[in-house]
Amino acid sequence: MGSFTRGLGLGAVFVALFAATIQAQAASTFFLERTETQFSLNLANGSSDVNIYFTSPAFSWVGVGFGAGMKNSLMVLLYPNKNGDNVTVSPRIADGNSEPSFAPEIKLDILEGTGIFDDMFVVKAVCRSCRVWRGGIIDTSNTAHPMIYAFGPGNSLYSDDPNVSLKRHTRYGKFNMNMVEATGQGEIPASSSSLKSVKLTQGPVKDHHRKSLAHSVLGCLALFVLWPLNVLFAGFLRNIRIHVGMSIFIMAFLVISFGLGISISSEFNRSKSFNSPHQILAFIAIAPMLLLSLLPLKPLAALHAKIPRLHTPLTTLTFTLLVLTGGLGLRLGSAANPIILAYISIALLVFVFLTLIQLCIKRRGSAYARATTRRRLGEEDERDFGLAKWGVKRKIDSTTGGGSPDSRTESQTQLWERDHGRSPSAGSAGSRSPYGGGTMPGPQYLLNMHPGVPVHKWPTS
Repeated sequence: MGSFTRGLGLGAVFVALFAATIQAQAASTFFLERTETQFSLNLANGSSDVNIYFTSPAFSWVGVGFGAGMKNSLMVLLYPNKNGDNVTVSPRIADGNSEPSFAPEIKLDILEGTGIFDDMFVVKAVCRSCRVWRGGIIDTSNTAHPMIYAFGPGNSLYSDDPNVSLKRHTRYGKFNMNMVEATGQGEIPASSSSLKSVKLTQGPVKDHHRKSLAHSVLGCLALFVLWPLNVLFAGFLRNIRIHVGMSIFIMAFLVISFGLGISISSEFNRSKSFNSPHQILAFIAIAPMLLLSLLPLKPLAALHAKIPRLHTPLTTLTFTLLVLTGGLGLRLGSAANPIILAYISIALLVFVFLTLIQLCIKRRGSAYARATTRRRLGEEDERDFGLAKWGVKRKIDSTTGGGSPDSRTESQTQLWERDHGRSPSAGSAGSRSPYGGGTMPGPQYLLNMHPGVPVHKWPTS
């Protein structure tokens, strides 16, 4: 009987120890097999402490947040330190669907065993003020507390700054965590490779930042494709309406790109204040763009003879400002160096091409200007220098709708003599003109078709 009692006593001790062990390791664990990411949580009884064990591959950054969405969610983000030999832990809170900001009021005690081991982040930490924050709380009685997670792009972020700017996540998802199961004796959870008291509800979902892509593509198409084509149209096509239509098309591309850029700026801490060089230069470039749109208006162009001449220098200034704006935008968006170098190369090639085309146009004049000059000179030639019977034929056709020179009336002959001071038959009757008469245009008319050639006047009687 005594031995039986002693056996019961030992059994009770083992049960108590086993129960204590289970209670000490109370935790809920999120585990994503694809990346071997683990986030385990322990809520200490009788305390506001939150014990965290967090491990994941050393991407540029990885984070887990308390909440159904980004807005007002408390997130714990990890990324490599400046030297790449340890991990920076950054508690952040998001104001909306935008980059979260560092929350200095959240106090995390980083414990021994934290670092980067075999290209894996390993974090052991105790949060002293994580159960309540501005905009949210951890509901310790919730058996399906909403949680979120996200992964940044490749290894390009190394910083000791807990508020460093982040690139947009490439994948994200959601899960529910049982906070009741996570409550127990306070202790850092152990490493695990399986889900415990957690249910995956989404993802990981591949993210697409289509607005940013459209912003870049529209801007580059306007500058490096449509702009050079428009300069060619302006220089070598007589129909000025094609140049005007293409200019409107380019302006539409740029306006849409500007609108997308303003929308994107609100998503990132580095651009929310609109004080980056990229944004400042973009706003400066609006001024010459507006002037280019207003200069062709007749009331403005008529104010001074030099106003139309501002079109070419303003075009060059606008193009230069927009190209510089695009380059600074790539830097603001933390684009890879090969992309930035490719942009610079294309910009230089297009700039050289435009310079050569504009020099050619300046030397020979645009097709529209030359055609306009020829039309003007041609009208003057026909008015001032009649050409015998050929000129009479034009007068007859315009006043009578047809007929031959032989059917001219007396009044038509008088009209010719009044305009030109001589008889329409003078050229054929041995006139004193050095160029002769006839029914075909003479040398005098042909010479005046070419600006710069001395003008020969008809001898007066």
